[in-house]
Amino acid sequence: MEQGPPPVNSMSVGVYVHLPFCRTHCTYCAFAISTDLSAQDRYTEALVREIAAGEDARGHTESIYFGGGTPSRTSIANLARVVSALGERFEIDRDAEFSMEANPEDITPESLAAWRALGVNRLSIGVQSFHDIELMPLGRIHGAKQARESVALAVSSGVRTNLDLILGLPGQTAASFGETLDTAVSLGAGHLSLYMLDLEEKSPLHVQVTRKRVTLPEDDLVSDLYVGAIAPLAAAGLHQYEISNFARRGEECRHNLRYWTRGEYHGFGLGAHSLVGDRRFANTRDIHRYIELAPDASDFSETLGVDEMRRESLFLGLRQTSGMLYRDFKEVSGQEGAAWIERGLRGGWLRRTDDRVALTPEGFLVSNELISQLF
Repeated sequence: MEQGPPPVNSMSVGVYVHLPFCRTHCTYCAFAISTDLSAQDRYTEALVREIAAGEDARGHTESIYFGGGTPSRTSIANLARVVSALGERFEIDRDAEFSMEANPEDITPESLAAWRALGVNRLSIGVQSFHDIELMPLGRIHGAKQARESVALAVSSGVRTNLDLILGLPGQTAASFGETLDTAVSLGAGHLSLYMLDLEEKSPLHVQVTRKRVTLPEDDLVSDLYVGAIAPLAAAGLHQYEISNFARRGEECRHNLRYWTRGEYHGFGLGAHSLVGDRRFANTRDIHRYIELAPDASDFSETLGVDEMRRESLFLGLRQTSGMLYRDFKEVSGQEGAAWIERGLRGGWLRRTDDRVALTPEGFLVSNELISQLF
């Protein structure tokens, strides 16, 4: 059983910044976004106020992540203001991972150079598919040709590159998904995030599916494609290290590993979440309220008890292919956990070495259901 990537530095904090602006609202999206680009300057001012405030948001960081929305839609001037504010608030490690999400239509030699000048060294590109017929129902602006050209530009620039891909798209077949994977590998991306389409109720695409105007692939096909992707990706050097994530050695996302190991992180911006000690809190998802109230825009806070933190550690540990130490698992789950392991080994959705326990690919497909049996 793989031991997984090296652990994150427990003495540092992660930093997440939410940049919500998009040209259009994709038909499946449930994130906190805004298509009102005229609010960008006012939003940036509020974001800088929030970053500058708060005594608990200090320390040094080894990972920064600009998510959204579409951060690549934020102007270079506003991105520079945010980076400057972070530099005043945090001590940023010289070798910090600095990730930014981008869409293919925003990637040019000029934008890549500008982002890299700000310190961005990892790009996560929202490709979703390399087939136009699968992109159209999603409301994506880019096409397959532009996606290929943009990824090639990013890879050739030297920036570490992740591609987001979606399984279960309208019109997707085993052949088309195989071609998408082959294209992603051939373009040289060092990281792939492979997500299953999860439709938010009442989203435009959900409504179309409900009214039978759009047909999705059968669940069994989607499951088979997910499990079937793991071996060829590994053969191409992209090893699975988490339910949805595959990377070449050394290119695992350090920021996301912080989430999965319950490391501390500070989130800034619309709907952003933070975990500091035993406290989790999040900002409002209403952009008008955020702009008005920042830096005091939190609308959720909770203090986690010891049992809650241990259960989270179990849930997050089992999301990773390296799993977790058997002794830690037993400490959290007790005798019921031992019986759960036996059922899993018999059912083929769990695997165990002498000192570790982990879900199999088949187990990953129903991990939420399986883990809920423990609590």
